[in-house]
Amino acid sequence: MITRLVLLQCLFFFMGLFGVKGQTTSQMVGFLKLHLQTGPNFIGFALLPTMEVQSPFHVSPGDRKQIWLQGTGVSLADGQFSGGLLPTHCIEIISSGSSQGFTSVIVATQAAGNSLTLAQEVPPSVPDGAILRVWKLWCLADVFGASNTAGLTSAETPAQADLILLPDPAGVVKKYFYSSGGAQGIGWRLAEGGNASQANVPVLLTHGMAILAKSAKTVLLVGQVKQGSTQLMLRSGHNYVANLCPVNYSGTGSSVQGRTLANSGLATGLTGGTVSDLADLVLLWNGTGYDQFYYSTGGLAGAGWRKIGAGTQNQDNMALPDGAYVILRRGPPITLTLNQGDF
Repeated sequence: MITRLVLLQCLFFFMGLFGVKGQTTSQMVGFLKLHLQTGPNFIGFALLPTMEVQSPFHVSPGDRKQIWLQGTGVSLADGQFSGGLLPTHCIEIISSGSSQGFTSVIVATQAAGNSLTLAQEVPPSVPDGAILRVWKLWCLADVFGASNTAGLTSAETPAQADLILLPDPAGVVKKYFYSSGGAQGIGWRLAEGGNASQANVPVLLTHGMAILAKSAKTVLLVGQVKQGSTQLMLRSGHNYVANLCPVNYSGTGSSVQGRTLANSGLATGLTGGTVSDLADLVLLWNGTGYDQFYYSTGGLAGAGWRKIGAGTQNQDNMALPDGAYVILRRGPPITLTLNQGDF
């Protein structure tokens, strides 16, 4: 089980005008500090590295994984957003409608026709002429430095090093560390063994991670704010979800724009119930264990967000953690729309 709270501070230092291929748009840029405490820490990135393209697009009538960018001035190169076996970029649909916030990693880029091939099909409700953005994904080397400039504890064995617990695209949690030498050589490695570099392992847009830290330290991250809603695929079982809102509802630098159980959009997609055993759970780490929340649809607890063990007390204003949290999905996989606010 991944456990722990992580402190995040996000302070915006300027508004920039960025000329991106296809359209000129205004992006808010900022930095956040990941304050790691000794032990397990939940991490989620409320900033993204770079928005590369904003453009209208058309969808192939025969294969909805195939799209063509139509923006003025768009000129893609073969492999531009898909350089190898690991994904490097994703698309986000920003047009209004039920599919706003849909994301998919890019698996191929073709110069001919400015074409992108996606890992998931574009939803049927998305019409030709809808608008997307292409975002670069974080990877381990981006976040912590190709040579571990972030200063995580390195060692020749994973047992002696800080461990990064990160779900892969299938939801399987894998463990990474910075090897200082020995049998696995120097660099980012899988804890399970082998000397293959893991520097380019991506952090998917909605995924949270955990860091098991040997000592307290701070990691600085600079990036751009993703605005609007974001669609998330929840698998059955435990899902580790990043809080994409760039400000806190409570604590240091608090803002009413921060995310709570009530304004996050979680109640719309999650399964509720008259008792917690029938409902999906949102698990928030409190320092020693999980506080467990569910959306009550009535019964003795009444209707609204409730905390297991707290009776009928309303939990609407419970702040989502700055980093990441866990959703226990009891039913089949669903698509959930998260609202991280507009900035």
